[in-house]
Amino acid sequence: MLGAALVVPVLPFSAGCNSGSSSSPSASASAGVAAGAAASASAEPIAKLAGGVPIAPALVERVVNPKREPAYTGPVGNVAGSVSLVGDESPDDPERTRSIPSDCLAARESYKDLFREGLMRSVADVFVAVTGYKGYLPASADVKTVAASGCAFDTRTVGLTFGQALDIVSKDRRSYVPELLGARASAQLVVTPGGNPIRLYPERPGRYVLVDSMRTFAAAEVFVVAYRTFDVTGLDGKFEIKDVPVGKVKLSALLPGAMITTEREVTVEAGKTTSVDLELKFDRKVYAEQLEKGKQAPPPADAKAAADPSTAAAPSTAAPKASH
Repeated sequence: MLGAALVVPVLPFSAGCNSGSSSSPSASASAGVAAGAAASASAEPIAKLAGGVPIAPALVERVVNPKREPAYTGPVGNVAGSVSLVGDESPDDPERTRSIPSDCLAARESYKDLFREGLMRSVADVFVAVTGYKGYLPASADVKTVAASGCAFDTRTVGLTFGQALDIVSKDRRSYVPELLGARASAQLVVTPGGNPIRLYPERPGRYVLVDSMRTFAAAEVFVVAYRTFDVTGLDGKFEIKDVPVGKVKLSALLPGAMITTEREVTVEAGKTTSVDLELKFDRKVYAEQLEKGKQAPPPADAKAAADPSTAAAPSTAAPKASH
């Protein structure tokens, strides 16, 4: 049987505007705290931070807008299209399915395979990003909401701009206990049917895993990045990334469960939508080899280390970092 989890390729988590090399999250945090302590009243951070998120605004600023630029107001266009799969079909995951109760119908459908395919080989849960443009784009919303129903989350991949919060809500009669693996441990709170959302907040850019502590088969990859220009595909495989600064940019796609990526250079024109259809090639034999290699790698010391992009063991094939 093919297993379900490996460290995925490193995404362009950092905007990379201040230097040609990336720094570790811990180094960024230290520098951000120092910058915040030295900031004066006239140097208030420009970057957006969701209300109630206990992160130093100066740290968010350093990650998403290190040059402290005003928000970009120049010409923009859109990038839209679809992602489809070629090659082998998604292998099933019977070991995971066996742990799912028979009354959790949504979970049995969502997690029965390594990844989700739709009609005409469209592929769901693909993180699609545009990078390589110039200009600071603040997050378009403070919060990203993920719904839980049928013992499953409504997506297996979540994208957040650093500084955004993640809200989890229950859409059925069940309660859920969401936890963000890789984030600082905190008291576990219960999402009740019809109740208020439970808010989670990543303290740094990187890769996390959202789980339901009551049903650990329910999980979603969470990517916290330094830019807002991304989308996640549904079962129809479609994506749309709006208001991208004009010019040549990099369009990249990552399917976390299968560890496969693709990348293309596209040109964004003012007031127009650039249509791009992407293909991801899945080779079951190659995946099995990567899985075996991952099993042989030394395990991380803890969950936080596993979520640290600077320690990822898989090859980096993501798009270049956005330049401001």
